[in-house]
Amino acid sequence: MTLLREGLLQDVGVVVVGAAAGDVAGEPPTVAGAVEGACGRLGARVCQLQVPVEHSTPPAEEETEAAMEQLLAGAGRTDMLVVDMAALFAAHSHGASRTALMASMQECWEVTRALVNRAFLAPGQPGRVVYLAPAPNAGEHAGAVCSALENLGRTLSVEWSRHQVTVVTVAPGEGADEEELATLVGYLASPAGAYFSGCLLDLRGAGKGSAFTSLRFLS
Repeated sequence: MTLLREGLLQDVGVVVVGAAAGDVAGEPPTVAGAVEGACGRLGARVCQLQVPVEHSTPPAEEETEAAMEQLLAGAGRTDMLVVDMAALFAAHSHGASRTALMASMQECWEVTRALVNRAFLAPGQPGRVVYLAPAPNAGEHAGAVCSALENLGRTLSVEWSRHQVTVVTVAPGEGADEEELATLVGYLASPAGAYFSGCLLDLRGAGKGSAFTSLRFLS
């Protein structure tokens, strides 16, 4: 069943950030590709930024800034940033240490700041940020990453509300389907998605094909 109409995201610019495939053990993560496919089918212009990760050390801040500037120079208008934290978390020591937690969150903040400053705040343009948290079974500190993203999202939603920049965190369940997550991102990029900010869309209690089980807003 098609949930979102064709052309819904016509001319919407989406940037998806993940880890370079070679940085993740086993099969490369497919969420970024699924988001690109789902949003592209709805008419969006999608660009991917694959962050190179070496062990538990995030790239230098200057490298992230330069990579984002280069990407945005050729991307045109950007309306949404999607950060695949499952991929970043897995790439940092495969999520097996507190260092992975700290390094992946640092990288998340740096790519967020780099894009929001250039694409939203500087031109005075509204924008949206979506954080895709790792599933509960993604590593020892996956739950802590999700909580940290929820906190970050709520804080930034307040800080940037006057700039019409919204921030949402999505918490997938253990059996999360990449296509369902990508469809949810497409919905959040649509006009209806403007109503969500400072909240956690919690899928951790939902089975495959289910809607999110709870929605927590900033109190």
